Amino acid sequence: LGDVYKRQNKPFVHMLKTPLAKYAFDVNTNQLIQVNEELYDYLKKSSDASISSAAKKQLDFLTSHGYLSSKHPKKMKHYQSDLLEYQLNENVAQVTLQVTQQCNFRCSYCPYTTAEFDVQRKHNSNTMSYETAKAAVDFFAEHSANQNDVCVGFYGGEPLLEYDLIKAMVEYSEKIFKGKNLTFTVTTNGSLFTPENVKFFNEHNFNVMISLDGPPEVHDRSRKFAATGMGTFSVIAKNIQMIKEDFPEFFNKISFNIVIDPRYSCNDLHEMFNNSELFSDSNIRSTLIEDFFSYEKVISDEVYDIEQNIHEFKAYLSELGKYPKEKVSKIAYNNLHQNIARLNMSMQPQKTLLDTMSHSGPCIPGQRRLFIDVNGNFFPCERVSETSDAMKIGDLKNGFDFENARKILNVADLTEKQCCNCFAIRHCTTCAKYCDNNGELSAELKLSNCKNVRFNAEETFKNYLILKELKSCLLYTSDAADDKA
Repeated sequence: LGDVYKRQNKPFVHMLKTPLAKYAFDVNTNQLIQVNEELYDYLKKSSDASISSAAKKQLDFLTSHGYLSSKHPKKMKHYQSDLLEYQLNENVAQVTLQVTQQCNFRCSYCPYTTAEFDVQRKHNSNTMSYETAKAAVDFFAEHSANQNDVCVGFYGGEPLLEYDLIKAMVEYSEKIFKGKNLTFTVTTNGSLFTPENVKFFNEHNFNVMISLDGPPEVHDRSRKFAATGMGTFSVIAKNIQMIKEDFPEFFNKISFNIVIDPRYSCNDLHEMFNNSELFSDSNIRSTLIEDFFSYEKVISDEVYDIEQNIHEFKAYLSELGKYPKEKVSKIAYNNLHQNIARLNMSMQPQKTLLDTMSHSGPCIPGQRRLFIDVNGNFFPCERVSETSDAMKIGDLKNGFDFENARKILNVADLTEKQCCNCFAIRHCTTCAKYCDNNGELSAELKLSNCKNVRFNAEETFKNYLILKELKSCLLYTSDAADDKA
């Protein structure tokens, strides 16, 4: 005891603890390592400190097995940066056509708001012409040669306002992509379904995303008809029931997106999605209201936080076999399994950080989901603002703007020093969308999102560890009981 173990280079780790144990997240190997209390305290300190021979032995063991390296990246550059032209010329997997910028709804949280903020977009009557849509499908065909699975999506505004154009592009795409596995998607508010268009979607391999925020008193608070200002729930519910009864096989291809407003109680919406036979675990996706395009920031209410934590806790208990699954919120249960699946995928063991790399978050702009607006302009996806010059990556007339696409891909370069020293480098969710400051990529705006990214990464680690620990405890208790019997 009392030996001083000099550290010339501090291990690149992030320390965290659960009620049952203490851990080091080893950034280089991307692994969570359980450590004893003394080693936890030692690694957490920034200066040299005394360490016992027992703790030094564990430290030396971990070091000899490739853990606790002090290596940091030296430069931020996305690994696909030099292959960008190839990826966009040969491997585009999906195109999403903005067939209209008009919508029959006016939703309070929509980025296409009526508020007069420069960062926000506006609804208008612009629609995509047949010629532009046809050219977009042709462009997609020319730039997806290496993709056997291809998808054409339709977006708005409210895309079903342009059902005739959608129908024409489906029929044209089926000719162009003959021999490939072609699917279609449409994101809709659900108010304009008819037996005719549902039958067409069913016959042409469509997957449909419907926005539905909860029971009438919740949904109608935010999602109103543009013409009357009245709530929209009853119309959507009637259409969903029609699909369920008349097209039951197609109903399995429908998923629901819930936008949760954390300023209000959430129990009613959890109860609705649990009690209705229309919804299963797998067809529900939920997100919190995103206020990135608004100057009015959303602050969650204490009641919401308490209720949401209770629903999430019940989901964890259900996963441990300590609470009936049928009583668990389908939203919370689905979110838990999505989070675990994402973490299992992102926690693949690594040997070391590279000298040149990028944080996770940016995808190849336009390769996974090229968004083409009504005028034929290209954007990385439908989630960015198409009024921003920083987000535009080309157009149908001139093709891809590789220079701008490369800037978006290498958004980590804006904050290179901070990224090279961040424990969440492999678990970052920041893309260029969160750096877009009225048409310019902003390092300051990017950094303002970092605290939230690090917090979410640590919370995900902790939840994963707690679930793993409790499963081990239950297994040990069960084995002990068996041995005693």
